[in-house]
Amino acid sequence: MDNINQQDIIKSEIEALIADIIKVYEASGKKVSGEFKKGLKAIYEEDKAIIQGYTYLAGRRAGKMPPIENIKRWIEQKGIQPFEKSMTTSSLAWAIAKNIAKKGTNSNYHLKIYEQVITPERIDKIIKKVSQFNVNNFLDEVSIELQLLEKNI
Repeated sequence: MDNINQQDIIKSEIEALIADIIKVYEASGKKVSGEFKKGLKAIYEEDKAIIQGYTYLAGRRAGKMPPIENIKRWIEQKGIQPFEKSMTTSSLAWAIAKNIAKKGTNSNYHLKIYEQVITPERIDKIIKKVSQFNVNNFLDEVSIELQLLEKNI
């Protein structure tokens, strides 16, 4: 019974975190396809939970070229037009991918969504809720044991 209640606290807090992550995401102006929201999920195990989701809102370092098709789809979903009449959406996607491979993405535009929502203060609040639950259970158990001892004396 105790683990069920503790797990309920954990589940409630994780669901609140996910809801807040989605709110920040939707208010950020970064929403294009909705894949980020669909990719967020919680995995529950006994006495713990894991939030899984995409990290692409945090940008990327220079390195290999990102998939051109993904950038092309992003361009189309955002309604971005090539700046030159002779440029196609595919060539613009290629140019963007080449630039990302060379320079990475600009960190000024990164959305550190998880860090905005899952703050040390928020984690502390969750720990206190779970700890308070455990302390209350412990005190209840000690009280019951003391009552039993008094009856046996």
